[in-house]
Amino acid sequence: MKQLHLLPKPNLESGGSLLNTRHQKRTLCSKRPLHLVLKSNKNTLFGNRNFIQKTLKKQSKTFNHQILSWSVQRNHIHILIRICDRSSYLKFIRAFTGLLARKLGRGLWKFRPFTKVLSWGREIENVSSYIFQNEMEVCGIWDYKPRSRNRLREVKY
Repeated sequence: MKQLHLLPKPNLESGGSLLNTRHQKRTLCSKRPLHLVLKSNKNTLFGNRNFIQKTLKKQSKTFNHQILSWSVQRNHIHILIRICDRSSYLKFIRAFTGLLARKLGRGLWKFRPFTKVLSWGREIENVSSYIFQNEMEVCGIWDYKPRSRNRLREVKY
């Protein structure tokens, strides 16, 4: 019998850096939702919100992914998504980011896509409410509330 406490826990988040230090594949799961963050160099994403929404819906339908929630900020995009498999996720992210870069200009992306595999229950509720709060703040419905340091560690860019 294996001593499970001696085995290292898998890292459920990856990306967000341009350093090419990855020694293993990005952790993805088709059974659990994924929090995806795309960070931009430019502050033009919110102005092109309709194009981003149409592109996101079309690409997710093409690659058979389910979008649970999303938010377009001025310089980043939050997406809560369920993917069907690894290969279609890779095709989806290449197509989606490529189409946005083609429309909004070269050098659009600041970092690699940040992904975190979420567990069912409280973690999904927290990320979903965080995305909703971002959406309300960027639209001007709610006043912006600065995040605490602990909250920022949960959602990296």
